[in-house]
Amino acid sequence: MADIIKSPEEYIKKPYLRIVIPDEESGTYTAQILEFPGCITQGETPQEAYERLEEIALSWIEAALSMGQNIPLPWSIYEYGGKVALRLPKSLHKQTVLAAERDGTSLNQFIVMAISEKIGASKFYTYLVEEFDRRLTQTAANVTNIILSNYLETIPSLGNENRIITYGTPVKKPELARMN
Repeated sequence: MADIIKSPEEYIKKPYLRIVIPDEESGTYTAQILEFPGCITQGETPQEAYERLEEIALSWIEAALSMGQNIPLPWSIYEYGGKVALRLPKSLHKQTVLAAERDGTSLNQFIVMAISEKIGASKFYTYLVEEFDRRLTQTAANVTNIILSNYLETIPSLGNENRIITYGTPVKKPELARMN
């Protein structure tokens, strides 16, 4: 499936997978073309990130072509028929057949379920890591607030007992001369 395209502009018109992802921490947006490794940029708005991506992608294609590299085809042009030729070591094949029989399914269905479980587990793992990170960050912020609040409660206020705090040591406030 050799596509002979002469210019970067012709490549960029193809249906490459462009994604724009918001970054909650910085408030910016990251954009990339998945088929072009390292073709990534940022912008203040989704539109700005996307527009920069188009410029960066042209430069990426020009650089790849100047180095004699092939430009990947868009993933969207591939069709998936649902058939896979799979070779297994004999011992793994035997174990897989036995496991499928124990589950009361065909070998094909067992392999489909195993792949589905793996993909689902990966997605679930990613979710757990992100949720753990979010909760850990929130807990750290809460603990910091509690510690700071407790610390501030131990410091006498400036109005109490005419005292001021200098390097942690209470000192009497000097009397101010009254003007009459």
